[in-house]
Amino acid sequence: MLVYRHGMTGRFFRARRGPAVLFGVLFAAFALVLSITLPTWLSVGVGNPAGETVTALTKDKEFRDEAARFFIEKLTEDAPTEDLALFDELETTITEKLDELAENDEFMAKVDGISDEIYDFFVNGVDETKVVEAKAVVSDVVDALVAVDPEFSDLKQNVDEWEGLALEPIDDGPDIKSIKNSLNSLFWLALILTLITGVLYARWSRSKRGALLFVGITVIVLGVIDLVAAGAVRSVAVSSVDETDRFANAAVPVVADSLLSPFRTVGTVWVVIGMISIISGVVIGRRAKAASGAANANN
Repeated sequence: MLVYRHGMTGRFFRARRGPAVLFGVLFAAFALVLSITLPTWLSVGVGNPAGETVTALTKDKEFRDEAARFFIEKLTEDAPTEDLALFDELETTITEKLDELAENDEFMAKVDGISDEIYDFFVNGVDETKVVEAKAVVSDVVDALVAVDPEFSDLKQNVDEWEGLALEPIDDGPDIKSIKNSLNSLFWLALILTLITGVLYARWSRSKRGALLFVGITVIVLGVIDLVAAGAVRSVAVSSVDETDRFANAAVPVVADSLLSPFRTVGTVWVVIGMISIISGVVIGRRAKAASGAANANN
């Protein structure tokens, strides 16, 4: 028993009573769940991953260039050989016009509005078909093409006749709204339990120094897990794309970075908080040791 107590006091856990061990384990477990649900909540619970992804793709120069190439390739599938040089010239100009649109705040606001409507439709589980008014965005794109070459003006009639983007409810798909609500509830539960068990561990721990060291090490480990997991998922997603598909190779990394951004952010914050906790624990420990040495010297 004495050996056990001596070993425990020499570790960062610093438990002075049995409950500290229990609350420390529970804190680590709930903090692990929180490290997963928090970035998910930031992405889905209070954010619009679809809108963020669309914005990220639109803002990405490489993706816009590949989109222009893809568009030109579709136009030139049946084009005579003598016209290919003209299309090659148009590719550069179209790319420049896409760059201008991406830098246009008004255009991007329209894009964000459409993505928000689409996201709300599927997340809220609408039971009837909905038509999203997207003519304004398409018209801006067509106007940009017409500025490149008046031959594209024929597309305006197609835009005028287009009723919009029709969204159909998914009858046999997952209940996204219920999944979102469950994730949100799990996040808040994990947050509350992490805070409670953390406070209880600090209450029963041997010292403030020990509590801060334990919390700091735990949080750093969870932060590293988030960062490594985000990097691993991105690598798998990128490596799964066909190398010959230039369009997908340009899009997938941007989409992955957008969706995994909350995990990297939370992981970084965890590491910073953990370092602050450890440094605070070391400082408190040194002050306590210095105060104890001074007291012994006075005696």
